[in-house]
Amino acid sequence: MAYYVIVNVIGQTVKKQVKTIAITGNYARWVFQFRIGFLRKLQQMGIRVVVIAAPDRFERKFLREKFIFEPVSINFYGNNPLDDANLFRQFYNIYRKHKIDLVFHYTIKPNIYGGMAAKILGIPSYAVVTGMGHISNRKNGLTSWVGLNLYRLALPLHRKVLTLNQRDADELMEMKMVKPENLVLLPGEGVDTNYFRPLSDKKMPEYPSFLFSGRLMEDKGIYEFVEAAKILRAKYPQVRFRILGMLDPKGIHSIPIQTVKQWVNEGIIEYLGETIDVRPFLAKADCVVLPSFYREGLSRILMEAASMETPIITTDQPGCREVVDHGRTGLLCELRNLNDLVDKMEQFILMDKIDRLIMGKNARLKMERQFDEQIVIRYYLQMLQQEFQLPGVLQPVSSDAFEDAVINEAV
Repeated sequence: MAYYVIVNVIGQTVKKQVKTIAITGNYARWVFQFRIGFLRKLQQMGIRVVVIAAPDRFERKFLREKFIFEPVSINFYGNNPLDDANLFRQFYNIYRKHKIDLVFHYTIKPNIYGGMAAKILGIPSYAVVTGMGHISNRKNGLTSWVGLNLYRLALPLHRKVLTLNQRDADELMEMKMVKPENLVLLPGEGVDTNYFRPLSDKKMPEYPSFLFSGRLMEDKGIYEFVEAAKILRAKYPQVRFRILGMLDPKGIHSIPIQTVKQWVNEGIIEYLGETIDVRPFLAKADCVVLPSFYREGLSRILMEAASMETPIITTDQPGCREVVDHGRTGLLCELRNLNDLVDKMEQFILMDKIDRLIMGKNARLKMERQFDEQIVIRYYLQMLQQEFQLPGVLQPVSSDAFEDAVINEAV
């Protein structure tokens, strides 16, 4: 079954085949929040878009914008072969149902099992490695071993493998999972600098507030943030330390809710809960702190904070350091070094208020010049141009040329 659009072009009826692209991911929420700009661009160009992810309340957002949404059941953290076989079967059936022309797979399990399904069906696909995540941590034992070996099997099945930082690219080549000619390095997934913009003029209090924002898991450095807060509160009681993020009881190395409550009861931090819209919290924060040692692709929260003129302190490791020009847009600290984290946070506390303001403005300029999502979308469009070999398919649909378009199906 192929899909066609019947259009009236300058007084003539034209039957134009519509390309169908699938976008896979983990939860609907993350696909929407991280990649909606790309999806809207595809839709604008007349491409039929099928979103495949675990369902949540963001499913309705896709449907309202006329995207096709296909829910799948994904066991993100387990290695149950029955669950994984079922995931493969779900991808296979959805790809056949919609006669997919091309797939962009995001995150580990879709890269593996979606890649296998696409290969069997003869559908070209791209794997976007959004970070090596838990499979790079050998302390995770079987999870790491299974994940790495499945990646070794699945990544060569894709037309191209896209990474978000140089370290991941280098490791994939060193482990001979990807050939250099099949590897593409993206400048992250980009950030919508129009959406993540300063909401108002930054207030410059005498004593700043620090915000940790992200999933509440050990690898994100939350324990280091809390320990630093304990040390600095003793010296600067006026400074405030806040935590914003999702508690995930099923996640590997997740923080128990009882631990968070204990931190709050001891007066160390304020817990702000979870939010869909992080912007008001970033606007109120004077500095975002992410002492992560998780294998980020390119930290989304750091890009969002910088785009809103909020300086950041983070670790000097791949996926984090790319977002910071040390001393100019933020500060870098050593990995898993509590003393160095405390030193950098104290350096920010003692910084002149005007210097903090300038650091935030420099951070936004860096996002606009290097990480705006339109830069990343252009990378994708270049790949689609080569894939389809049809320059016209990438041209935005013009309201002057196309009138009364309707989608028809034909065998």
